[in-house]
Amino acid sequence: MMMEEKTNTTYLTIIGDFFQYADKLLLSDHATGLQIKEFARKNAANALSVANMVMGMASILSSLNGHHHAACWLVLIGYLLDLADGAVARRLNACSALGAKLDDFADFTTFGIATSLLLRTSDLLDNVLCMCYVLSVFVRLCFFSS
Repeated sequence: MMMEEKTNTTYLTIIGDFFQYADKLLLSDHATGLQIKEFARKNAANALSVANMVMGMASILSSLNGHHHAACWLVLIGYLLDLADGAVARRLNACSALGAKLDDFADFTTFGIATSLLLRTSDLLDNVLCMCYVLSVFVRLCFFSS
């Protein structure tokens, strides 16, 4: 009889511990869900900037492989993503120094390098002008960053 009571007490303790653990887990999942929503709110514009940068890099690769039509479309998509990231950052009030730097790097990739590769020709003077264009984008982003 004594052994049976001890076993029941052990089972009750295990079940009680299980329910306490489950309660903590559910409460922490709720808190984690709020943290995930806050993280998504703060980084939505950064995700759009990264997507803009990926479009710029894809455009660069397309230009280097001779797919100029696709490269133009990728720059256009990058432009639309650049419009969206600024609007989202202002709307969600999620402006940060990291986001501003990320946006500048994405803009340089998409509108500086990728666009200049679309403008290049076989003429030396045209290529020098493309280099001047890249430098002017760089100077603009350095002195008038967002």
